[in-house]
Amino acid sequence: MRKINGYVAAPFTPMKENGDINLDLIPEYADFLIRNGLDGAFICGSSGEGALLTREERMVVAEAWVNAAGDNLKVIVHTGGTNLTDQKTLAQHAQKIGAFGVAAMAPAFLPPRRNEEFVAYCKEIASAAPELSFYYYHIPPLNGFNMSVVELLKAVDKEIPNFVGVKYTHDNLYEFDQCKYVANGKFEMLHGLDETYLSALAYGFSGGVGGTYNHCFSLFREMKEAYAAGDHIKCRELQHKSHLFINVLGMFRGNIVCGKRIMKFMGIDCGPNRLPLQTISVQEEISMKKELETIGFFDYCNK
Repeated sequence: MRKINGYVAAPFTPMKENGDINLDLIPEYADFLIRNGLDGAFICGSSGEGALLTREERMVVAEAWVNAAGDNLKVIVHTGGTNLTDQKTLAQHAQKIGAFGVAAMAPAFLPPRRNEEFVAYCKEIASAAPELSFYYYHIPPLNGFNMSVVELLKAVDKEIPNFVGVKYTHDNLYEFDQCKYVANGKFEMLHGLDETYLSALAYGFSGGVGGTYNHCFSLFREMKEAYAAGDHIKCRELQHKSHLFINVLGMFRGNIVCGKRIMKFMGIDCGPNRLPLQTISVQEEISMKKELETIGFFDYCNK
């Protein structure tokens, strides 16, 4: 099965002021990611508010991204939710439209309690799209599910043929490292916590999926280059610069809310958020822009 071996942005789902999906913006968004050096798009995940969209909305968003991406972006369709039947339908649809792969997180409500239950859950989704690479999306801070990823990988090794890796969005780099050695390094570990990118470089990860790749991918690309050149001082400076940006996100309700509105300043207006998320107000937008100017964000942001 194919692997990413690169860098994937987690795009926001564009919406109109009335809350409808703004499909017309997706081709421009895809071009924006390609122009800034991204290898793929992980759609309808956390940044994309996938859990707040209907199944039908997620399907039309997936179609729009696959059509816009062509051969230039690897589109990973996130199916995660609480309804297994819907997830299988989304996976089948992703295969039908020619996506690169599918991914799923554990359900936040009535989650599996035993490893064998979670393996069966992943198998149902992965088997719905047997021709596509399947990734488990591990994000305990968001959905509260934190079973051992090492034990999951050991169990799926012979059980799920198209299970290729994990989008690992957690700060447990001890476990992240252990996962890389399961089945002789068979599984691709995609780093998903932008705050610890430099630390992950030390573990030799092969690629990542990032929310802030939408905004300032150059920082991470340059960090990787500096690390390869042994310039650790520059690495620390670049990671610190990314932290200053992430601090601004934290001031205004995080990446899903603040990060989505920041795209407007960069020429990709993704519109409002879905309730219960509360869209950035006009006053917040003014304050946010001042904070971004203070840290010099517009000197290094994606163009």
